[in-house]
Amino acid sequence: MPTFQITLQEPLQQFVQNRVAELGLDHSDQYFEQLLEEERRKKIDEYYMEKVREGLESGPPIRVTEENRNAFWNGIKEEIRQRHDNRRQKKSAS
Repeated sequence: MPTFQITLQEPLQQFVQNRVAELGLDHSDQYFEQLLEEERRKKIDEYYMEKVREGLESGPPIRVTEENRNAFWNGIKEEIRQRHDNRRQKKSAS
C-alpha cells in the first residue's frame, strides 16, 4: 500500500494525537483515513445533489404510467445512444 509522509507543526501534531486518543484509534493514519473518507463521501454527495438539481431544473415533470412506461424508457435509451454516437463521432473527427 502506498504511503504518504506529512510534516505537521507542533500544535497540529498535538491536535491529531488528542483526536486519535478521543476516537479510540490505534494510529494517526487511521484518523487521516477517516478524514479523507468523509471528504470523499461529501464530494460524492455534492455530485449527486447537483445531478438531482439539474434534473429538477431540466423541465416540467413527466408522468410515467403503465401505459407510457415502455415508450418513456425507449426514448431515454435512444437519447443515450444518440449522445454516445455523437461523442464517438467527435472523437474520431479529432
